[in-house]
Amino acid sequence: MRLFDAHAHYDDKRFETEYEGGYVKALRDAKDAGVGVVINAGADIPSSKKSLEIASLSHDDATLPRVFACVGIHPTEVLKYPNLDGAMREIEQMASDPRTVAIGEVGLDYHYPDTERELQAEFFRCQLELAKKLSLPVVVHSRDATEDTLEILGAYAGERILLHCFSGSAETAQEYVKLGFYFSFGGVLTFKNAKKARAALSVIPNDRLMLETDCPYMAPAPHRGEINSSRYLPFVAEAMGEALGVTADEAAAVTYDNGLTFYNLRSIIR
Repeated sequence: MRLFDAHAHYDDKRFETEYEGGYVKALRDAKDAGVGVVINAGADIPSSKKSLEIASLSHDDATLPRVFACVGIHPTEVLKYPNLDGAMREIEQMASDPRTVAIGEVGLDYHYPDTERELQAEFFRCQLELAKKLSLPVVVHSRDATEDTLEILGAYAGERILLHCFSGSAETAQEYVKLGFYFSFGGVLTFKNAKKARAALSVIPNDRLMLETDCPYMAPAPHRGEINSSRYLPFVAEAMGEALGVTADEAAAVTYDNGLTFYNLRSIIR
């Protein structure tokens, strides 16, 4: 089984405090579990820079999976950057690095009561436009913001856009399918109460699906509550296979192939 983790956060400090051996050991364990490629997503400028460092390390160490970086500013981090233009210049500079394969994760998050919705939307649109300018895909985070996310993304039909850790309804998934977007699913698929995720999965074409961990968060059953890592991705592959009526190996193969397509890695990864 070859696995592609479409969204992870090995730059997260939890890997240094909760995972013996840190993120390097976690990545080695992932390679041993069959994970060949990991996409590490930035959430702000420092984490985007760290993602690039991790990508460099992986390219020089054959015991690790190949790691590539996403760079961007997460919606909950926008208040850190009062100078939007300056922040976008830094993101664009990092995006020109060959280790960068996407802009992300970016989007909208209305989960908290003090959310700056207009500012989030401004950052989201700016980063979507930057990705379009640079011909890069976009990894989108959307939490409690379905209507506004769909409205903004409606202007980007046909662009390479990934709804990461998709938590929307089957009806919302169908709208994004019409726009030609991709979807990734993580540990939630393994939960007993994941009816909504499985319903959404059922309406998405197989060539638009990817697996992710979102580690160190969202560990799948039977490891729920533990620090998550890519070594647990086989559990997600098994859950997706069951939902689609295929084997775990078949789910892993199609999502690996889709990952190479979405992140434009076919010329690099065989």
